[in-house]
Amino acid sequence: MSNVGMRIFPQVNRPPQALIDGFAGIPVANIADNMNRMSCVDAKIRPINEVPLLGPAFTVKSRPGDNLMLHKALDLAQPGDIIVVDAQGDLSNSVMGELMVLWGKKRGIGGFIVDGAIRDIGALKKLGIPIYAAGVTPAGPYKDGPGELNVPVSCGGVVVHPGDILVGDEDGIVVINPRDAEALLKKSQEKSAMEKKIMEAIENLSWDRTWVDQALLERGVSVVQENRTSTRASVDAPVVIIGPQSERTAALAVNMSTEGILLQVAQPFQPPVCIRLQLPKALGGIEVSAHVVWQHEQNLGCNFVDLSDETQAALEHAVYYHLNQSLRQAAG
Repeated sequence: MSNVGMRIFPQVNRPPQALIDGFAGIPVANIADNMNRMSCVDAKIRPINEVPLLGPAFTVKSRPGDNLMLHKALDLAQPGDIIVVDAQGDLSNSVMGELMVLWGKKRGIGGFIVDGAIRDIGALKKLGIPIYAAGVTPAGPYKDGPGELNVPVSCGGVVVHPGDILVGDEDGIVVINPRDAEALLKKSQEKSAMEKKIMEAIENLSWDRTWVDQALLERGVSVVQENRTSTRASVDAPVVIIGPQSERTAALAVNMSTEGILLQVAQPFQPPVCIRLQLPKALGGIEVSAHVVWQHEQNLGCNFVDLSDETQAALEHAVYYHLNQSLRQAAG
């Protein structure tokens, strides 16, 4: 009777080696782009060295913190196989260290992916074999089981089947179903060739960028000519608006820079319109001209115009004062 949870399936349907080798040197990002950004192993599983990874999956499902089945995988996996360990992302105990990797390398194992923790990372970095892991801890493993070999496993949020083609570089890992591999290889090669042409165009300053503006237009982008480079300070001060017909309206200034001011006012305005503002002593105690450039509900956005040097200096002093007030309040 099959002992579910404690089983070994030694047979793996590996894809042709020539098909696997075709992915050598192709950036993982290019492959992933042709898979609609799917089947990428989670970013938490990172490489510990810069050795590229490529080969068929030999899967290990283990209890968190236990490596009994991983030890058996080291003896059963064939040269070139990538041992994929589903340790459920647990980082409490490492499931692999230097001695195990040395044995795997001696047997020709192609690499390791561990959704869990490893240890002896200093030594592992120097062994010249690709290793990916979710974390590192000196705490050692248990060897009690249960576990299974060559069953579908979850690794970094992606289901990996025995025999799947695994490609890894410094960006991460992508998982390829062998049934999709031939068509995917062709698309990935074409994308790499296209990117080479783009790099040449960048070098020659001839990269066509018209698609950016087209995409923005299709999404209804608004180009606002208002200069927003000056520093803005939060304020809370009453302001008197003098309208085109010399009518006076009370307003509240809530934000100001040396180039403009944000007011809250109950009376509607129809931008664009020119107004005069009487600023209180807290905002320089001056009178300035401004254009109303927008209004949304009670908020009125205005740009200052025709500023003299003296007025500009008064505005700069007021903005600087309120900025310092805000910093002191934040620090207190």
